[in-house]
Amino acid sequence: MKVLIYDNKEKDKDGVWLSNLKALLDEQSISYKVIEMKDLQNKERADALFVLGGDGTILLVADFASENDIPIIGINSGKLGFLTEFELYHAKEAIELLAMGNYKFDKRTLMEIEFKGKKYCALNDVYLQRFCYAGIGNMNVEIVVDIDSESANKFKGDGIIISTPTGSTAYSLSVGGPILTPQMKAFIISPIAAHCLNQKPLVFSSSSVCTVSVRGKSNAGLFIDGKFIDKIDTDDVVTIRENSKIVKFLRKKDFNFYNRLSQKLNNNF
Repeated sequence: MKVLIYDNKEKDKDGVWLSNLKALLDEQSISYKVIEMKDLQNKERADALFVLGGDGTILLVADFASENDIPIIGINSGKLGFLTEFELYHAKEAIELLAMGNYKFDKRTLMEIEFKGKKYCALNDVYLQRFCYAGIGNMNVEIVVDIDSESANKFKGDGIIISTPTGSTAYSLSVGGPILTPQMKAFIISPIAAHCLNQKPLVFSSSSVCTVSVRGKSNAGLFIDGKFIDKIDTDDVVTIRENSKIVKFLRKKDFNFYNRLSQKLNNNF
């Protein structure tokens, strides 16, 4: 058995938790390889990817894990840790779970985003949001959304979020979007600070193709899983569809999504 380890060094500044994980893997005679940011473009083969970090770290490695079909075991060294399965002091339990095969797969849908001839992958969300930079004021943005080539809605405000079921408990939830269970085949469009009383979140099938563009003078940016991608010019088109690949997490057999909601989102302060 071989595993990979990705350690968020900003969280584990002295490498204490990485050293502890290595020692526990040695005890179980499991071989490992520590990977870094520069390795996330490489092809790898492994039975699991241990991620020491929080939800942001999970989002960072999700595309790599999906491309290489490696399930993720998240060990939370961040704050919320909604996507992680174990806390730092349960690292031994995480390794035993893997060694004994006492786990279940939690498969999550990914979005594919096409913009300016490039394709991107998102586990949580893609959003178009206003921002300020030299020469452009802090005005709102007007966004046109089509689904399967049919006009779906026009949004005016600070922007919109298009999220997966996994992302429904993240930024989308914070602006009033609904929560979707992980296995639902749907995406959500949630307006950000809409300038109209009747603009509400919209749920649509993940088998559909959604296109988004900005009308009028644009001061919007494109963000994918929290990372700024590029400025959106007037009439640029962003295309969103379901990715053919998925991300797999290794979970305890008693993992319960509804319990996770209660534990994490009611007690995160």
